[in-house]
Parts: sequence; C-alpha cells; structure tokens
Amino acid sequence: MKSIKFLFPVAALTLSGIAAAGSRDTSSVVVRYGDLNLNSYAGVAGLHKRLRNAAESVCGNLNSRILGLNDAYDACVAESLANGVAAVGNPDLSDFHARKGKGAVVASN
Repeated sequence: MKSIKFLFPVAALTLSGIAAAGSRDTSSVVVRYGDLNLNSYAGVAGLHKRLRNAAESVCGNLNSRILGLNDAYDACVAESLANGVAAVGNPDLSDFHARKGKGAVVASN
C-alpha cells in the first residue's frame, strides 16, 4: 500500500520593507514531494533542495547586496529551511539537513 504524502508549507517570518516599522509578515510556499522516494538518498536530497528553494523564495525580499539585509536573508533562509525540514518529520531528511548533505547515509526499509 502506498502511503499518502501530505503537503507541508514552508513558512518564514520575513521583515517587511526595510524593517523601519519593526513589523513582520509571514510568507509561505507549498512544497510538493509525493513524487520523491524518501527512503533513498536521491529522494531526501531532492526534497531538501526543494525546501531550500522554497525558503529562498519566501525570503527573497531580503536578498540584497546591503550587508545588513544579506545577513537577514541568510538567517531567514536558514530558519525557514529548518522549519520546513521539521514540518516534514522524516528522520533521514533531518539527518541530511544536520549534516548539510555531507556523509549522510539513508537507510531504506
């Protein structure tokens, strides 16, 4: 029996505008991964890349050559990616993320 894979949103708290008002907006992107086999290294790596791309997308308004905003963008992407990985709840994906894709071995059932 094939398991059903749910769609998890990747949410990021991003600074609105130049953060002069100090308010935060929430953006989200739905990451689909029903086509991936999370029992394989390739599947886990593929989902991690999709989650990273989604994080970069929701944090895109902070992507700048201005040093302060660049740091905010990097922090936003890191937090969003970590939240996305946690939302999926797959131990192999969590391990892959913790190791930054290096030396991770994915065991299949």
